[in-house]
Formats: sequence, C-alpha cells, structure tokens
Amino acid sequence: MRLPTLFHLMTGMLLLPPAARAQNLLANPSFEDVNVCIEYYAPCAPVGWENVSPALKMQYNYHTYKNKAGHQYINLVSGSVRDERNYAQTRLLCPMRKGKRYRIMAIVGATQRLEPEVDFYLSKDYVFRENAHVLNDLKPTVTLRKAQITKPLEKNFYRMETVFTAEDDFTHLLVGRMELRQSRASGGPEFIFLDYLELVPEEQTDLCADAAAIMDSLAHRRLRHTLPGQHVTRQMTNVRTAKNGCMDVEIPGTDLFTAVGRARYPLAASRIDSLVQRYQPGGLRLRITGYFFDPASQRFDSALSAREAIDAREVFINDFAFSPRDIKVVTLQISTPRYDAASPGAKARNNFVGIEVCPPDISAPPETPVAVAEIPPPPDTLLIPDVLFKFDRHELNPALFSSLDTLVDKIPRAEGTTLALIGHTDNAGADDYNLELSLRRAEALAAYLRKKGLGDYILTVSGEGEKRPAHPNDSPEGRRRNRRVEIIIYKQ
Repeated sequence: MRLPTLFHLMTGMLLLPPAARAQNLLANPSFEDVNVCIEYYAPCAPVGWENVSPALKMQYNYHTYKNKAGHQYINLVSGSVRDERNYAQTRLLCPMRKGKRYRIMAIVGATQRLEPEVDFYLSKDYVFRENAHVLNDLKPTVTLRKAQITKPLEKNFYRMETVFTAEDDFTHLLVGRMELRQSRASGGPEFIFLDYLELVPEEQTDLCADAAAIMDSLAHRRLRHTLPGQHVTRQMTNVRTAKNGCMDVEIPGTDLFTAVGRARYPLAASRIDSLVQRYQPGGLRLRITGYFFDPASQRFDSALSAREAIDAREVFINDFAFSPRDIKVVTLQISTPRYDAASPGAKARNNFVGIEVCPPDISAPPETPVAVAEIPPPPDTLLIPDVLFKFDRHELNPALFSSLDTLVDKIPRAEGTTLALIGHTDNAGADDYNLELSLRRAEALAAYLRKKGLGDYILTVSGEGEKRPAHPNDSPEGRRRNRRVEIIIYKQ
C-alpha cells in the first residue's frame, strides 16, 4: 500500500512564486496524489481530501490541459434535478489567525453554459452528513464568482482569486456550491471542476511546526466510504490468475479490433496479434471471461459480462478463423469491483475481457464432456440513428416518430426482457459536451419508450460520449454512424 510522502503531499506548491512556495495551507492542492481506500484496497479519492457524505462520492479525472496545475482535477455537482450535491473538504496544515488577511486562489472549470462559481466554508472541524444533499444550511465564508476571474485558461477553465479577512482561527476548509437550485441543463447534473487550490496568508510567514505531522495524519485517512465511527466489511473480488504455462491478455472489449481501439491500446493489440499468428487449430486453447461491474445495474452485470465475452469469441471465430472447439466462454458475476467505481478511469478498468491462452496438455487424458452452465443468449442491439434526433440536440424529431415507431416495434414485450439504453457520439467537439449530449439523447429515448409502455423493461440509461466508436471517426460516414443510441435487448 502506497502512502504519499511529504514531497508528494506538497504537489502543486511548486506552482507558487518562490517567496510563497512554503505557505499554502492546503495539502495535495492539485489533487495529484490518490488515496488507497481500506474498504476496497482500491484508488478512491485524492489524498487529504474528504467527502461530506459517502452516498455521493468525489470523482476525479485525468487531463492534459496546459493549466500548469498538474493532470488531475475533481468533479463537484453544482446543480441537479434533485438536491444532490457533493463537496470536498480538508484540514488545514496550519490554523488560520483571526483578523489576518488571506488570499484564496483556484483553477476552476465548469460544464457547458455554466459559469464558474465556487463557495468556500471555513470552520473548526469536518462537516459530515449521512445523505448527499445541498448544504444550504451553511453560509459560505468566501465565494468566487465571475468578477473574481483573473485569467481565462484552457478548456473552459479559469484562474480565480480573492483576498479576505479570517473571522476566526479556522482549521478546516470545505469547497462546493451551497445554493439550492436545480440544474439549468435539462436531464442531468451540472459540474464544477477544481484543478488547483491555494490558501496563503498575505504576510510572508513559514508553515507552522505541526504542518508535517498534519500532512502525515492526512495521508493515513483512508476510510472514505463510511461516516466517522462506522465501519464496513471488506470484500474483494477474486480475479482469476493464469495457470502455469498459460498467458493472460486483458483487452477493453471488441473495441480493440477497430483502428481506433488498436491505436488506443497498442500493447494489448500487439499481444493479440502475436496470439493470432501462433494459433493452429487444436494448438492453443482460449478461455474468455467478461468482467463487467456497474453499481447501478448489478441485476444484469452477469449478462453484460457474458455479452462482452461472446462478442470477443465471435471475432476470434469469424475474423481470425479460430475453431469454436478451442474457445470456452465463462460467465462471471461480480459483486464487488477490483477498482473503486467512483472514478470514471477506475470504472473503465472494472469492465474488460480477460483471455487466458493455454497450450494443450498432451500428458492429460482426453477431456470428458461435462455439463456447464447455460450461457445466456446473446443480446440483440437496436440502433437509433442520429437522424431521428434534432440536429445537434437531444430532443427526438417529431416528424420522424413513425420511423422511430417502426424500430421500437421490434422490441419484444416478453417476460424476462430487459433493456439498456446507451448514447454515443462522434469525436467532434468537447469531451464534456459529447458525454452530456449522449446521456440526454439516451434519456430522451427512454422517456419515449415509457410512453410506449416499455418503462418496466428499462433497467439502465447511460451515455458514453465519444468513448466507444463503432466505426473510425476519420470520415463523415463513420462519424454519422457513431452518433447513435443503442438499445441493448437482453432476453432470458
């Protein structure tokens, strides 16, 4: 288990002018170091920073923007259709002094059409709540608004700062939006993104003598998914390891077999190429296992894992001429992820296809056929094309409802049928905008299906943005075909 050192906890202080580098009262101000939670033994949250409630986790993302604030930022809900809200909080490395002046600076981003607005609450202890609701009962100590923008940065990020006088000897800081309001974006939440925070006294003084000890205590705070005083039982998913003489290959799924996927995962593509070149019927045996975990859809995670494994099997048979007798598909039910699903990056690592490649054991007696669990039938996929939506919008085009009904009529209304709606876009435009558009389109289609009496069949509605292209985005036709909503039809 990795515990951040004093050097790592001070990440981001090198961004300050030389005279002020030692004065930032915030540990891990650019969120570069990520904790390992003792509940899951998995990366889960930036070191030194706490959630207000375990019900709505603090998400963090990697980026390559040139904002000179490292490569990690956190997402905080700024507005939602309900009063859901999450916050980040930390203990200051040194207490503030009442009556002294301090400067707070932040590198802040926001989702499309949302102005960067941040509230800060200073206190003498952590704030914890059982539920992830807006903290409109707390009055912000300091606010950053449009008037406090000092410099526009890349990708809808801004440098913002202000100076204020401490009203008490504060020891803790909480950041987020405390105004109770609904999202101005229909159908989904709005977010602010924090790339870097700095809280420094206006007077040039060194950090207090206790700063190093406080940093060390923050590094050891790893219980992130329960309220203080509560505990959880640690559960781990037993991920199979390859037997002696066998080779394990992990691929993201059938995306690997596209040009985009090969470019994105060159090492896995190289190992698959080597496998294909070595294959002779009867000479290698493949065991393909789908791994899929989504906390919002655990009822059919096993079906999704089976779908991923079966799709990979079909590629090996149809595209690479593997014998069906040399491939075995395993269906896996995952109850706990190997990585904490709070992070989009970690979530992607929970969903993959494992391929175990083994040479035949010539010393072993011939295999006796044994009964195996029946594999669920592969799901059907119904594609709702971009043309059925208004141009660059999430609303369905009423003029084409008859065409949409022709597709919807293909969905079986039988017991055991379940539907997953997944929106996709091409790679034109900003990542955040594409993700939001894909989710809204999937939600608009879900609303239409409910009007058609299919609401009870819908289990999940999600958006993937541009992450899962079905075709290369290097031509107008490829981009057009990538702009779609998939209806995955599962049948028992």
